[in-house]
Amino acid sequence: MLNYDCLKKLKMCGAKNNSTGLLLAMVAGAALGTLVGVLVAPNSGRKTRKKIKAKTRDLKEQAKHKYEEVADKVKEEYDHVSSSISETAGHVADKVSDEFDKYKDQISAKTAEETKAIKDAVKDQKEK
Repeated sequence: MLNYDCLKKLKMCGAKNNSTGLLLAMVAGAALGTLVGVLVAPNSGRKTRKKIKAKTRDLKEQAKHKYEEVADKVKEEYDHVSSSISETAGHVADKVSDEFDKYKDQISAKTAEETKAIKDAVKDQKEK
């Protein structure tokens, strides 16, 4: 049977990740429904065991299918975020490179001006 702590954990999982919480809630609900159905069913032990096996197989397939859906969504989201980060990093690198080149050119021009001014000053001093 599910106790209060299990339900509380299911609720907490749902708050963190809706898909995972939904999957856990579906599995728990299906298991609880199966258990209640078995307990109130007027079948023999053999029939009940067969029903339990069949229902367990069905639940396993449903859980596997839901897991694959969630895994695909997570992979798609990861790929999207990863490509966005790569694209943004590329833009930032280009911007930094452009700014560096701009300031390098400004520094080179200013250095050339100052060098010429110093040479002119030295030349003027020699001529005096």
